[in-house]
Amino acid sequence: MRTRLFLMAGLLFFIAQTHALHATELQQAQFKNGVKLIVEEDHSAPVAMVQVWLKVGGRDEVPGKTGLAHVFEHMMFKGSKKLAPGEYSRRIAAIGGNDNAFTSTDYTAYFETVPASAVNEVLGMEAERFANLKLLPQEFDREIKVIMEERRMRTEDDPNSHMFEELSAASLRLHPYRNPVIGWMQDLQQLTIDDVRAFYQKHYVPGSVTVVVVGDVDFRSVKKRVANTFGRMKRKPVPERFNPKEPAPFGPKRIEVNLPAQLPVLAITLPLPVWQPGINDKEIAAIAMATELLAGGRSAKLTRELVDKDKASSASAGYDPFGMGLDLWYAYGNLGPKHTSETFEKAFWKLIQKMQKNAPAEKDLTAAKKRVIAAEVFARDSLYLRAKHIGRLETVGIGAAHQDEWLDAIRNVTASDVQNAFKKWIRFERSTTGLLKPEKKS
Repeated sequence: MRTRLFLMAGLLFFIAQTHALHATELQQAQFKNGVKLIVEEDHSAPVAMVQVWLKVGGRDEVPGKTGLAHVFEHMMFKGSKKLAPGEYSRRIAAIGGNDNAFTSTDYTAYFETVPASAVNEVLGMEAERFANLKLLPQEFDREIKVIMEERRMRTEDDPNSHMFEELSAASLRLHPYRNPVIGWMQDLQQLTIDDVRAFYQKHYVPGSVTVVVVGDVDFRSVKKRVANTFGRMKRKPVPERFNPKEPAPFGPKRIEVNLPAQLPVLAITLPLPVWQPGINDKEIAAIAMATELLAGGRSAKLTRELVDKDKASSASAGYDPFGMGLDLWYAYGNLGPKHTSETFEKAFWKLIQKMQKNAPAEKDLTAAKKRVIAAEVFARDSLYLRAKHIGRLETVGIGAAHQDEWLDAIRNVTASDVQNAFKKWIRFERSTTGLLKPEKKS
């Protein structure tokens, strides 16, 4: 059985590498007003993914106005000069497609999966609502209530999410990742339609737009359509993005969050750098592999050393190298009735010290590389994920043209690189620890 699993992993790795070598070339165009177009043709099925990316997110909000980027995402569906409230989604559904949007600290994106024959129509509607939103007060009044209820359900009524939100705020001093994308409740309660209109005028400008189309399309045809829609909009100043340099930690920090939870959770965060192609490829890829060794696959060190040895009921870690400025690396343990936070925390840092002193075994590192590369490459079988990866790399400033260089960086990581990543970055004195303590019933 183990031999079969090993052979299957090797086959997947070979297919992934072959897939990467034969990936479709990206075709790009830049228009005079600043709009950028990236197309990846895939004629395997008569379907296309259209995504419109904006260089605006939570990081671009001012103090006291958190949540505006996400609020505005909702307002994009509430009517424009030629589209009634809700009409955009109804028309997408009528042609057999589906649509949605998402907001992060770094960007906002709107996307549609549609028959390839409908791409021109979709691009026209996207440009229409981008340029001509009505932003009606009554629509805002209804939608802000929906968003506040969304915050209550996802954060304030979820002890784990609430604790991680508090931990992020405590972990960073300047970087905007310290604020929740959905906004603080006290800010949402004070936002007005005038705030939304001002945000629209400042940030929804052509120079902030990247249109990504992946699927059964012709680049020249899409380029012509974008030129006649987004490309005709008036050029406007593009606001400088807020991307401060986070001060280095001066020592470990701790918070305790008392909430009506069932069981405790202990989480640890550390601010880590993100990928800059050609500058820190080896170091960032090594951090990614260190995290994969801790939390990925059946042989994850956190599972073997903490969960299997009954220090926690579950444990994991995460790192995202594709951000702006930094990423807030994290690890956590869900603790059962017989577990203590002190025991878990001590065991966690003992494991980290072990990884600092000893380079990983080559077989473990090779297996981790196979998992990461296979996941990255096979994600490209999804039009949505391919377009999302392209749009994200472009919008955060990495550049979509560098996407395959990340796989090369992963392949070139050595065991010594991983050990050095643990030594330099995953250190107690750089950490912020958060403990969710269940409130005792009176």
